[in-house]
Amino acid sequence: MGLFSGKQETKPEFAPGETLTRRVLALLDDGAKGEEEVTASALASELALPVGDVEAELKTLVRFGNLVRRTGKNGEAHYSATPRRKLLGDLLVESGHLSPEHLKEALDEQARTGERLGVTLVDRGYVTKQIIGKMLEMQRGIPYVNLSAYPIDEILVRSLPERVIMEHKIVPLARSGDEIHLAMLDPSDIMAVDTVGRFLHGKVRPFLTTESDFSWVVNKYFGVGRKVDESLTEAGPGRAQPEAGAAGSAVGVIEAFDDSPVVRVLNTIVQDAVRIGATDIHVEPESDETPVRFRIDGLLVDKTVLPRQMADGIASRLKVLAGMDIAERIRPQDGRVLFSIEGREYDLRIATLGTAFGERVAIRLLNNRQVQVGLERLGLSVAQQTTLERLMRRQHGMVLVTGPTGSGKTTTLYASLSFINERVRNIMTIEDPVEYRLPGITQIPVREKSGITFGIGLRAILRHDPDVIMVGEIRDAETASIAIHAALTGHLVLTTLHTNNATGAMIRLVDMGIEPYLLTSSVLAVVGQRLVRVLCKACRGQRPAGAADLDLLRLPPGTDLMLPMAAGCPECGTLGYKGRTGVFEILTMDDAVREQVLQRKPATAILDAARAAGMKTLREALAEKVQEGVTTIEEFQRLTSAEAA
Repeated sequence: MGLFSGKQETKPEFAPGETLTRRVLALLDDGAKGEEEVTASALASELALPVGDVEAELKTLVRFGNLVRRTGKNGEAHYSATPRRKLLGDLLVESGHLSPEHLKEALDEQARTGERLGVTLVDRGYVTKQIIGKMLEMQRGIPYVNLSAYPIDEILVRSLPERVIMEHKIVPLARSGDEIHLAMLDPSDIMAVDTVGRFLHGKVRPFLTTESDFSWVVNKYFGVGRKVDESLTEAGPGRAQPEAGAAGSAVGVIEAFDDSPVVRVLNTIVQDAVRIGATDIHVEPESDETPVRFRIDGLLVDKTVLPRQMADGIASRLKVLAGMDIAERIRPQDGRVLFSIEGREYDLRIATLGTAFGERVAIRLLNNRQVQVGLERLGLSVAQQTTLERLMRRQHGMVLVTGPTGSGKTTTLYASLSFINERVRNIMTIEDPVEYRLPGITQIPVREKSGITFGIGLRAILRHDPDVIMVGEIRDAETASIAIHAALTGHLVLTTLHTNNATGAMIRLVDMGIEPYLLTSSVLAVVGQRLVRVLCKACRGQRPAGAADLDLLRLPPGTDLMLPMAAGCPECGTLGYKGRTGVFEILTMDDAVREQVLQRKPATAILDAARAAGMKTLREALAEKVQEGVTTIEEFQRLTSAEAA
């Protein structure tokens, strides 16, 4: 007979050395099915262990929310598996913090990216991390702690090995008597509790925290600056440069922890960049030192300074991993490395270049999950999104996306492709390089050394019966001509062009030799875009708009308006901004615009015709973002002054 309610059961088999926690939970999960109860004495008999040991373990599991305790009629404690908790999304909707529509959108994105729901909701701006923390506290019955506002005991943090903190995502907060207060992403992680108890010699009391809180702690206490200093101290003079043999044994994915100081510094630099959302890393040698800068939300920020020897070692390590020529230090080289952080794979595009003081290294960080977003996440207004969705449903024609380098054109194209990605369509792309992998879509990289250019690749694609073609960039007259004719012969063509605004695309294509009548027959619309920094929700402030502000926004004098203001806090790294969003203008090829193009009128005439038809310009869309509290007047000035220049 079994342990629970006299039912016939098969006793679970335990591996040698299995912890008591695992054995107890396995028996309860196997027999109780979440509905039946067991006593400590019955469980001790089943496990052939002293009742006192089993009872102490059961009390611990109750404290961590794994079990429920009830006192029976005879006064003996009865234990059962915890009832199923309400889901986080349901709690947020019931409490009024989240609409059902926003929950559905976030769940759809979570299904695409595999990200935690709380992280997705915070990234979308639907809720704050504090609300997520409070809802998790309500769900689990364990108090939430905001780490960026908590006086963390740094000595206690340093007492725990970094690998334990990273592996279990925990932060020791303080010691109170014999208790260790421990912030955890998963308070049910008994292995983490056991590990911390052994290392810090105390009884662990769990607190809930969030992913963004944990990232903030990692950046503060294990950031690149600290790790560089520690590794340099350990390395000592003359040990910064790795041996070629040791570096050559590395594989495509860099191990998270390595004994070499150079490898540890490199890992820390990349991990730090990923955690704070940097898109690029620049290692820039100077005469006696090498600064390292991250591009965060479009702007470069100083992060640390490396000695020349350490920087040379990092360049050599990267070149070995990327399959580049380690002996070549002058000619430009390009390569690629896969870097794994917390189970996610990042694609690092490496470029090196010899300078007067050594090799300069630029690293582009690509995360496939970041681009798997819908059109609703791009920053389009409701009307603009409706227009773009309508354009994507067309069977043939061309849609151009324009803007300078780093303005988010690739993300817009990929979001558009994802919107129309169905098994009934054959979608093919030609890109330089293929930045993100899209399932169900054939992606072809440009390989000029092998003779595969945009023009040749595009001609080859047309022989494979495509419905939709994406051309990474129109760079020359040949590619432009083939793309235009593809749009005219029954294909939907999506592509990009480097112009400052939507109207400039028409002039550029005419300058390339494309006849205006071909443009008016093939081009459906031109999307112009920029990326603007978004205010940090945790610290943004307000101030009254002055006369100069109203003039910039082209509002009537005396308009009563409160403008958002950047402040700076630990959550945004004192920058005042966190993340970016798109600002768009969409020029559709209506009769008025068509007439201006056919007559070879200048861009100003095309713009006037488009505005008369209702087009919202980039400047007007950006002004709306300021008035909506998304960004600041300073961002407005930065982008509009760059446009004017």
